[in-house]
Amino acid sequence: MALDQQSNWDADMADNLRQVTSKHKQKSQLSIATSSTPPTPFKPWTKPPIYLPDEILLQIASYLRNQQASLASCAVLSQQWYSATVPLLYAHPNLHGPNFAPFVAAICPSINLHVRPSRLAKLVKTLDMRRMVHEVSRTSTARLLGRTKENLEAFVAPQASFGLNCLPALSKCQHLRALDLSLVSESPPLTELFRTLERLGELRTLRLPRSAGFGVHSKRAETAALVWPPKLEDLSLSGGIDAHFLHGVVAFPQTLKALTIEHCPLAKGFAVVHLLKTAVRKLQKLEKLKIAHMPRLSSRALDDLLFLLPQIQDLSVSVDYITPALFDEGHYSHLAKEPYNTFSHLAQAFDPNPGTLLDPDESKEEAEMETPSLKTHALRTLTLTSSGNTGLEDKISPIDILIALDEGSLPNLRVVRAAKALHWHSNATSADAEALADGLKEAAKRTYLRELGRDEVEMVDGEHQPWEEGVGVWVIEG
Repeated sequence: MALDQQSNWDADMADNLRQVTSKHKQKSQLSIATSSTPPTPFKPWTKPPIYLPDEILLQIASYLRNQQASLASCAVLSQQWYSATVPLLYAHPNLHGPNFAPFVAAICPSINLHVRPSRLAKLVKTLDMRRMVHEVSRTSTARLLGRTKENLEAFVAPQASFGLNCLPALSKCQHLRALDLSLVSESPPLTELFRTLERLGELRTLRLPRSAGFGVHSKRAETAALVWPPKLEDLSLSGGIDAHFLHGVVAFPQTLKALTIEHCPLAKGFAVVHLLKTAVRKLQKLEKLKIAHMPRLSSRALDDLLFLLPQIQDLSVSVDYITPALFDEGHYSHLAKEPYNTFSHLAQAFDPNPGTLLDPDESKEEAEMETPSLKTHALRTLTLTSSGNTGLEDKISPIDILIALDEGSLPNLRVVRAAKALHWHSNATSADAEALADGLKEAAKRTYLRELGRDEVEMVDGEHQPWEEGVGVWVIEG
């Protein structure tokens, strides 16, 4: 009986499906028959295309400058589109494994430049080879540098394909502004490298190789004679840098505005502090400093950092090497009382003219006239990072900085960024972080009113105030 019921059910469902399908087909045919406008057949475009001025094409292409695939598609539309997009396509090429060989073939159509030069080589402004490992040889790297030297502005060297034979071509890149050698596994000789860097008159940003020979194997006479690029502003040091370098073997250029010291497993705390006291402190144009990933530094190795560098406006430091004493004005009293301000070592410092020593008496008078203080410090942006080690969550809290603000220290501080590993966003600390943000805004308001020469200003509830722009506390990755 159950089988008969199932058969009846299947038969009924099949009949219903045929009826619904038939009705839908009849309705479609009826709508087509009663339609007043017949379907329009496809007609090929016979009129000439609308001409767009080159300025409009360039404006359109400017929105695609970071989309390599879209630029390549536009380049094959017409000769006009080709002329508008190819300069953007080759200015900052996105190089990776599959497209590297075609790129080399386009830039270097022949081994000998005089046999078959490429007009595309002059368009390259950025040569980023950080993702090239086995696809390129040192000869290919040198050849690419030689072909793109005319307008090349930024170069990121590959890990295993940059060597001594690349230096002659690199020295001819007279418009180079940024050079990143941090990935190079085998650095060329230090003297040869600096002889090349000395010729790069427009170089602003430099990241030295982690294997650079600033160590025990470097001769003092050779390293003391090294000359930095004349306009260098941003320098990054990493890797095998030991106490020989950090004790002043190499002097920094006076043009530096940003300095990064990170990933130096051989650098000890006393050597880093000595470097800050001697070579770094006299850099009057230095505005930004970053120190991180220094495993041999102690938990309070950099507590004197703000006192040693009163000119710093942007500081990024790992909480692994500092304590709340960094923000305590009283902590620095023992340094201020030291005779001759031994932290500065100005008597042994070189002035901007190489080879000329400062007069010890003049250095002593200058050091005694200007004693650094947190109440006049230039710090504006503070970034607290973490190495990820356990036990650092509560080492620096928002209250430590807020107390310093209440005491009148760090009057120019406006931005505080804390790594997520410090847990400033947790329920236990979020209220303190909000209080710190309010304290930063109050300090910004006092400065704003002082510049206007007023005691108070009218405020409207809910309206954003001008002194609050960019002021606050943020939680970041790191």
